[in-house]
Amino acid sequence: MAKQVFELKEGETLFKEKVTGDCWKMPKLSINRQVSGKYYFTDKRVVFLASGLIGTESVSWEIEIKDIDKVKTCTTPPFFPFGILITMKNGDKYKLSILKRKPYFEWISEHLS
Repeated sequence: MAKQVFELKEGETLFKEKVTGDCWKMPKLSINRQVSGKYYFTDKRVVFLASGLIGTESVSWEIEIKDIDKVKTCTTPPFFPFGILITMKNGDKYKLSILKRKPYFEWISEHLS
C-alpha cells in the first residue's frame, strides 16, 4: 500500500506542515500507545500521518476543527509538558505530543467555533 500523503483541500489555509510529534491517544486504540509521525494544521483540520513501514494507515487520522469541543495542554509519559489533549464533541479524545506546543495549542484554540 502506498504511503499516505497530506493534501490541502480546496479553500483550506495551511498553518504548519510536517510537524514532528507523537500521538499518545486516539479513539482507534483502546490503550495509550506512542505512535510517531507528522502533524499538519490547517484552518479546518488537524491531520496526523503516522510514520513507519507497515500499519500506518490504521493509526493515521484527521479531525475537523469544527468537531472539536475543547482543547487543553497536558503532560505526556512519563511527565513531559508536551501534550495537547483534544476532546471531540462526540467524546473521542486525541493526545498530541509536540515539542514547543504553544503555537499549535493557540492555533487550535483560536479556530474553535
